[in-house]
Amino acid sequence: MSATLVHGGLPEGVRRIDLLSLVEDLGKRGLSLSSTATRVLRHYIWRSRDDDYRAGRICAVWDRVNRTADDLDLCSRAINDAERELEAKRLIARTTGGNGARSGLRCGGVIRWAAGINLAPLIDRYADLLAAWEARELEQQAIDTCKAEIRRMRRFIRDAAEPDLMARADAILPDGRVAPIQRIEKLEAIRAALEAVLADLASDPRAMKTSDRPEENSRPNIQNQDSSRSCSGRPAEPTITPRLALEVASEEFRLIASGHGDPGWPSLVEASRQTASWLGIGQRTWGKACSSLGRERAALCVLVIDRNTRLQSGHRYQARHAGKCLSGMVRRATSGGFNLDGLLRAFQRDELAGSGAVSEASLPESDQGQSMASLTAQILSRIGTAMGDAT
Repeated sequence: MSATLVHGGLPEGVRRIDLLSLVEDLGKRGLSLSSTATRVLRHYIWRSRDDDYRAGRICAVWDRVNRTADDLDLCSRAINDAERELEAKRLIARTTGGNGARSGLRCGGVIRWAAGINLAPLIDRYADLLAAWEARELEQQAIDTCKAEIRRMRRFIRDAAEPDLMARADAILPDGRVAPIQRIEKLEAIRAALEAVLADLASDPRAMKTSDRPEENSRPNIQNQDSSRSCSGRPAEPTITPRLALEVASEEFRLIASGHGDPGWPSLVEASRQTASWLGIGQRTWGKACSSLGRERAALCVLVIDRNTRLQSGHRYQARHAGKCLSGMVRRATSGGFNLDGLLRAFQRDELAGSGAVSEASLPESDQGQSMASLTAQILSRIGTAMGDAT
C-alpha cells in the first residue's frame, strides 16, 4: 500500500479536538469496537498533529507497536489485534515501508511520507460518524421521553388505588423500573400497554375521583444546603486557582477546558477526565486519584502529566507512562513522600509575587527573577520529577 495516502481534510471549522470528542462520545458502542481498539484509536489521534488534518495532507503516526503497547500498558499482541479491528472497520489504514518497518518523514511540520498508521479513512468518514452520533442522540431523547411518560402513567394508576388496574400495570412492568431498559421498541410496547390500562381507568367513574389530585408525591426533594464536595470528602478546592493552572497547561488542554464553559474547577476537572482517557489512563486509576486526592487535585495531576508527555523524547521530565505516573503521584501523596498540597500552595500569586522564591518547590536562587509563568512551569517540572520518581 502506498505510504503517501492523503485525505480530504476535516470540514470547515472542525478541529482535531472535535474529532477526538466525537470518538469519545461515540465510544466503543457507537463505533462497534472493543474497548482496546477504542483506546488505541484515541491514542493515535492524540499522537497526531493539528496541521495533519488539513486537506491534501498525510495524517499518520509511525510509532512502533511495542512503544504503543508500553504507552497504553498493553501487550504488543493486543495492539496488533486492535489495529486489525480498526482496519476492518475502515477507521485506519496500515501502510508499510520497504522493509516492513514503521517510519516516516516530517519536514517543516508537514509529513512527506509515512509508513505506519494512517488516519485518512477516519478523517474521510467524519461526516458519517457525526450523523451516527446525532441519530443516537435523537434516539436517546426518544428513550428518555418514553421513560418519563411510563413513569407518569404508572403514578396515575397507583394514585387511583384500584387493585385490579395496579395488578395489570405490575404485570406489564413487574419491578416498575424502566432505567435498565434501553431499547425504544420495548419501551414503546410498555407505554402502549399502560395506555390501555389508563383508558380503562378513565372509563371507571370511581377511579376518576383521583384525577384532580395534586401531584404531591412527585415533587422533587430539593436540598437547601450546598452538598457539592470532592469525591474524597476533602476540601473541594486546592489553593491554586483554575485560571493560574490553565496558564501552564498545554494548548490542547486549554482548548478542551474552554469547550466546557468558563475557566473554573468544573471545566478543568472535565478536561482532565477527558484528557486522562486520551492519555490511556484507565477509569479505575482516575477514580482512585479522585478518591485519594480529591477531583480538583487529581485534575491538576493530569494537567501536569499531559504537559510532560509533550516534552521531547529523552527529556528528564517526560512522562512516558501516563497511567503509571498518576498512580505514582497518588501513592507518593498518600504516603507522605510527595507533598502535593505544598507544591500547589506555591502557585499562589502572593507567594510567587512576594519573595520571588518558592521554598516548598526548592527553586534555585537563579530562578527567583523569572516571571510568574516561568516559576509556575518550573514548579510543574518539579512535580514532574516526583511523578517520574514515583513510577
